[in-house]
Amino acid sequence: MKLRTFIAADMAEAIEAVRHELGTEAIIVSSFTNDAGSIEVTAAIEPDAGRPLSLFELESSLETSLRERLRTAPPEDHHPDAEPAPAPHSGIAFDEALLARALDAQGAPADLRDGLVAAAATLDNDDALAALAIALRDRFAFDPLPACPPAPVMLVGLPGSGKTVTMAKLAAGAVIEGVSVDLITTDTARAGAAQQGEAYGRLLDLDIRSAEDIDGLALLLNEHESGTAPADRAARPCFIDTASVNPFDRQEFAALRRLAEGARFAADTEPVLVLSAAGDARLLCETASHFSSLGARRLIATQVDISRRIGAVLAAADHAGLALSHISVTPYLARGLAAMNPLVCARLILGTHEARADGADAMAAS
Repeated sequence: MKLRTFIAADMAEAIEAVRHELGTEAIIVSSFTNDAGSIEVTAAIEPDAGRPLSLFELESSLETSLRERLRTAPPEDHHPDAEPAPAPHSGIAFDEALLARALDAQGAPADLRDGLVAAAATLDNDDALAALAIALRDRFAFDPLPACPPAPVMLVGLPGSGKTVTMAKLAAGAVIEGVSVDLITTDTARAGAAQQGEAYGRLLDLDIRSAEDIDGLALLLNEHESGTAPADRAARPCFIDTASVNPFDRQEFAALRRLAEGARFAADTEPVLVLSAAGDARLLCETASHFSSLGARRLIATQVDISRRIGAVLAAADHAGLALSHISVTPYLARGLAAMNPLVCARLILGTHEARADGADAMAAS
């Protein structure tokens, strides 16, 4: 097993480096944002990887990679609440029109665009990346989930938002930290849901248990709580996948509310909204408001690789007062989630728009 770590400005650049150095058969074992705002990716490849891996080989490779990661890189302390490091000089001169075009290209609503541009303009900072990062920090909350949350995490969201794979990615992050994980699903009616969850569980050598109703979920949560000492609960996280709901259907949403309230009563469970970036800003704002009424205070953005824009997600977080937690730019389990902070967010905004100033290509090297 060949294991390497790559550091890049963003996930796309990191994946390109992995492919260039290790080939297309490489497996990305983990990824996170370091204190400087860069993406650190650990990738693995079998020495004889000259052909596609079978499902059995893929599972074995991931398991071996996770264990190798644990042996060679002891867990680091992560401090989600810490201020990000100062933004490096991006080579992009500050210009209000440039920021406005970048936010327009990301699909940000006009009021959000104007507010961020005005806030950045008051900072007297001549670097576009640094100014935008500070404006984002002042307007939004950034609160990534720790690798081992002390309370169970319940993932909620619309159909197709990627809750199940997000649960698996969160579990993979905990496995890399060397801890046991409890996985629960309440999505027992949808065709294929159980098989999908079980497949992800096999990749991580974890069992996933099902709860068909509130009583079943409470029983599993009570087992989780009783089997773990209070001081050790952060070392045995619990992630819960739920059935997708239409928040505008009163009956469906009321059922989810009862489930969330029961889980909160049983184990102080935190609902976290999983929201696809591939959606209309107005719809996402309404959706986020509904789910925030369940007690959700964090948002994980998915399918950014499909939407290629994060403006609608920013609008939803701003409208509903949700903290930006993580971002997923790939459907593949082993490639994990990237923690969001103001610098990562600013790079996403400035690094993907087409209306760039002279010298903006230096952004790729920052």
